[in-house]
Amino acid sequence: MNYDYIVVGAGMGGLGAALNLAFNNKKVLVLEKNSLPGGVVTTFKRGRFEFDVALYDLMDYGNDEHVGSLQRLFNKYNLGVEVKPIPYNIRIKSIDDNFDEVIKGEIDDWILRLEELYRGSMSTFRSLLPVLKEIHEALMALKKGRKNLEKDFPNFIKYLDYNAIDALVDLNIPSKTINVLGYLWMEIGSPLKKLNFIDFAECLYKYIFKRPVGLANKNIDLALKMVNRLEELGGKIYYRSLVVEIRDNNDKKEVVLSDGTIYKAKEVICDLSERYVLKNLIKKDYPEAQAKENARTLSMNGLVVYLGLNKSYQDLRLYNYRYYQFQNLNSVTNIKSMKKLSHHTIEAIVPNIINENASPKNTTILVLKTLYLNDAWNGVNKDNYYQIKETLANELIEEFEQAFNIDIKEYIEEIDIATPFTFARYTNSINGCMFGAMRLGYDNSIHRLLSYEDERILHLSFVGGSSLLGSGVDNAFYSGYYITEKLLNERGED
Repeated sequence: MNYDYIVVGAGMGGLGAALNLAFNNKKVLVLEKNSLPGGVVTTFKRGRFEFDVALYDLMDYGNDEHVGSLQRLFNKYNLGVEVKPIPYNIRIKSIDDNFDEVIKGEIDDWILRLEELYRGSMSTFRSLLPVLKEIHEALMALKKGRKNLEKDFPNFIKYLDYNAIDALVDLNIPSKTINVLGYLWMEIGSPLKKLNFIDFAECLYKYIFKRPVGLANKNIDLALKMVNRLEELGGKIYYRSLVVEIRDNNDKKEVVLSDGTIYKAKEVICDLSERYVLKNLIKKDYPEAQAKENARTLSMNGLVVYLGLNKSYQDLRLYNYRYYQFQNLNSVTNIKSMKKLSHHTIEAIVPNIINENASPKNTTILVLKTLYLNDAWNGVNKDNYYQIKETLANELIEEFEQAFNIDIKEYIEEIDIATPFTFARYTNSINGCMFGAMRLGYDNSIHRLLSYEDERILHLSFVGGSSLLGSGVDNAFYSGYYITEKLLNERGED
């Protein structure tokens, strides 16, 4: 039971790593503790509805004009993934700001709307676009190993240590426009004052130039396509294989399962948070790795309510693909309000808007989500858990109805509620955090890329949302490719 590489976890990062290794003719084994692949990129059934756990858009897939990294890799592995463009069709509401707008149409349309709302937005926003493009090109060069970026990418160098707000102010973007642009980051709990501008700019570049796409089919179809292709390439995957220990044995790593089975490989790649692995799977101290992991900020956790409604989205007047409500558009102020179990930040999504077959005819899937800072659930225990989760789910439904004047409660046919405990159990994430380790302050994607060699553990690598590039399906999958390419190149293996 010896392999070249063992991958622990069949999330998007683990599958990305395994596919690249198998594509390069390596003997690779994937060990997954659950009965299905994909991590949170999976699907579950309730009654006649199939709900996708997560993944409602791919940010770096791209299009014919701007091909994204994800599309290149999917094509390289011949996965045959079918996608659909996601429309700019987002309703954003802020209670304190008396703001209620729908962002829709092409990028020029909502730049015009921003100008109507806040004078000066148009010219300054257009001047921002070439800066975004330059930063994206600099990041691509950095990932390819280029070191000297000063001459060709002066804005990248200038804004390397800026937070998002300070950089946007320096670029003369009006303050109220900055707040509107921050809605994407409040969704994952990253205040713009702590977010590195390079990370902000890269996300905005993908959003504007590559346009998000959605899967034409269910999440599980994507995960199973990846597994099928992995097996065609000679890789193996074992489900219900819970790893309980990773240990050294001479020049090999040993991976021990809960049933006592031992597999050996020269390299182990974990699609798990480094914090979880160091705390639970390794019986050896790595002080530098521990210090790095302790310096990172876990992302927020959350409550997700999956609703199967027995009426079409048109009849329900659910005309927007996404809905957001915030207490305040200032990301710092709003995120502070998310320390409580009951607050006013809501994200909702209607998958049927881009995929009529997301649910049976004349029905709708509506997914409601709200986030919390990590310690908000500390007072929840086995005695009050079910009462609290049902109370919060009902509050979330009522808040959505009130915020957007849409009746949904009487049309609920199926409901399922996922809490931080649900995600912790399924993904082994610390505190059930939903987006890995946030890229905040000094711990941004640039620092992670530049310090990768100094901070790594011999023969043990990490991929996925907690790895180099942060959260998101595209980042997780690409991290698997990026890390394995480095490992293959180190050993002269092509």
